[in-house]
Amino acid sequence: MHRAFRTTLHTSLAACAALAASATLASSEGVAIGNKNIPSIMKENEDNGKNNSTRSTKWDQNWDRMHSSAQTTSTTSTRVIHLVRHGQFNQKGKDDTKHTLTDLGKKQASLAGKRLRDIIPKGTTPKRIVSSTMTRAEETAQIIRDEYFKEVETIEKSDLLREGGPTRPEPDTWTPYGGPSEAEYWKDGARIEAGFRWLFHRPKPAKVKKVLNEEEKTTTTTTAEKNDETKRNKTKNKGGDTAAAAAVAVPGSPLPSAQEETHEIVICHGNVIRYSILRLLQLPPEAWLRFSLYNGSLTRVEIRSDGLCSVRYVSDAGFMKPEEISFN
Repeated sequence: MHRAFRTTLHTSLAACAALAASATLASSEGVAIGNKNIPSIMKENEDNGKNNSTRSTKWDQNWDRMHSSAQTTSTTSTRVIHLVRHGQFNQKGKDDTKHTLTDLGKKQASLAGKRLRDIIPKGTTPKRIVSSTMTRAEETAQIIRDEYFKEVETIEKSDLLREGGPTRPEPDTWTPYGGPSEAEYWKDGARIEAGFRWLFHRPKPAKVKKVLNEEEKTTTTTTAEKNDETKRNKTKNKGGDTAAAAAVAVPGSPLPSAQEETHEIVICHGNVIRYSILRLLQLPPEAWLRFSLYNGSLTRVEIRSDGLCSVRYVSDAGFMKPEEISFN
């Protein structure tokens, strides 16, 4: 074997042996990462997993004060709320009446409406369309309604959904750029929180039919019931049970029923939507400035009749072309 090749081979084998020895040492003594080593970190994670009961993010089942002690974990109805951030608007206006949508903002509103029409089940009419009373939100809502949801007669409007500072963010990266004063946070925060409580709550459970217990039934058999039984017996003799006879119902239990799903469209503002998402998920609301929303983007939340909530997506703008996307 060529001497240079043998030398290279021996060097490579020695390096591999050194790596193997290092790995063995690391597994027994721990590789330092900062002030900790791998085994201690693994042990710490295991301990954290055993202390689930002490976690600070325990879910408040009665978050909307509509929880019933008789309610089970099953759900019979779901509210689907489509949150839409308004389109791009003219920021040079001196007051809100001048903050009208730009041409791009109108295009974004139209695209958002088309996307909503595509994802809301065919034949389903939104239960309502709600808008902030600020000009840019009202114009966005009007375009969505006029172009894709004419079956909705009116657009509900609420001052509670107007833009503002919901709470001082943490970290506070807004104040250096002229963010709200403490008095403005106090005023806007109370209003936006009131808007959250007004808009976000579980739906009422859908009514289900109940099978009566034997004790609840009358002991008297009417002539009509006797006739019905006679007809069923004749059907059995002719070749099998009817569909009604084949279905078994447990006394005292609810009959299976189709789950009810309603859709609502809400057009408002970035700060309001971000704050509301965090409140709905019971996460620290002061984190609202840590993420952003595109103009005309969609955020979908679902609230079940048992009080559980899901956020399906946030600031979806995938239905827009890159040149149609903006933040302001």
